[in-house]
Amino acid sequence: MRIGRREFIKLGGASAAYALAGGAVAAPSGRAIIDVHMHAYPATMQLSTPVTNPITGLVSPIRTGADHLAACIAEMKKRNVVKGVVSGGDGDRIQAAIDWHDRDPDRFVAGAGIRGSEDTPLPPLGQLRTAFASGKLKVLGEVTSQYAGFSLSDPRYEPYLALAEEFDAPVALHTGTMPAGTSFDPCCTTARARLGNPELIEEALNRHPRLRLNIMHGGWPYLDDTIAMLMLYPNVNIDTGAVDWLLPRPAFHAWLRTLVESGFSKRIMFGSDHMYWPDAIGLAIDGIESADFLTEAQKQDILHDNAMRFYKLAPAG
Repeated sequence: MRIGRREFIKLGGASAAYALAGGAVAAPSGRAIIDVHMHAYPATMQLSTPVTNPITGLVSPIRTGADHLAACIAEMKKRNVVKGVVSGGDGDRIQAAIDWHDRDPDRFVAGAGIRGSEDTPLPPLGQLRTAFASGKLKVLGEVTSQYAGFSLSDPRYEPYLALAEEFDAPVALHTGTMPAGTSFDPCCTTARARLGNPELIEEALNRHPRLRLNIMHGGWPYLDDTIAMLMLYPNVNIDTGAVDWLLPRPAFHAWLRTLVESGFSKRIMFGSDHMYWPDAIGLAIDGIESADFLTEAQKQDILHDNAMRFYKLAPAG
């Protein structure tokens, strides 16, 4: 029997695999925060069952995509998240992200979530060109090529990377691993863990030397390979999406400490990858704020300043 990845995620099926060990809540700092890894869903999307946060076990009152957007905005205001880079996570992914931007254009930057599988084919290049030219889209990503069974260096993504380079649009790439059961889901039978290794993007980067690339999820668990990419390619940054709240806190801090002590605190950006759970935004922020090995300047860089530079964002308000 095949496992439905989407239902597995919505129902909090990962809770047995993760524990928020040492997950004390950090006192809010009051600093402005930028979340470079957010997900939108169509307003009309209906959730057939309540979603349960896989870490806290809390059952969400969210029932529609519109509920989800309202709850995300509320959580962002609560935690002073002044900007969010968002891509669609279901349905018409591009329109879902644009709808969030249109709802609050000062808060949201819309990205084109693309994949390249039979389940989620690549959109027409002309559609993206029009959206980038109009300013509706500012980012190419989240690119989930791994779910389709490819690396970003596969030729099918070449025209999309060339388009991003032409418009000076950052590319945000899913890397690392995937939710349990992904390759058993009919959507993603060719997905493989090895395709999440950040080293597989090297050919794409060398063909497009002006490309700005965000390694989403920080390449976890491929830490050494991520460091190699950061060392060699100054146009690459990483984000902390998902690993900052789904990993046990000691494991996340050990990973983050290695990156910081390796000299890359100016290349790490905060991302929540909250998916269906808006309260994960706060959990992810706590993952950074509670890292006692970070200086206040490093926290400021990770939670705000690095994203401002990499994404060339205008100040909020």
